[in-house]
Amino acid sequence: MIWDFVFSEHGWLVYQDELQQFQAMQRQLQDMKEQRKHLADEILRLRHDPEALEELVHRELGYVHPDEYMLILPDDVQGSAAVSRGEAGR
Repeated sequence: MIWDFVFSEHGWLVYQDELQQFQAMQRQLQDMKEQRKHLADEILRLRHDPEALEELVHRELGYVHPDEYMLILPDDVQGSAAVSRGEAGR
């Protein structure tokens, strides 16, 4: 009887495993709700704040005003420095 209580397909070990899965899903759901709230706040901010929208356009699309300069740097600074010194083949 105790054996069935612990080791059966509906026993204590299975219950503990399913409880852990349930708690992990609850944490994931809470994280997703927080992410949704953050994104909803960001959407409202972009709809009502022109400066926020302008910042997004600058950051994501690389837009610059006529009196601004954009510096485009390589992603791998060390690798490009080695290439410029002729050390890439060594």
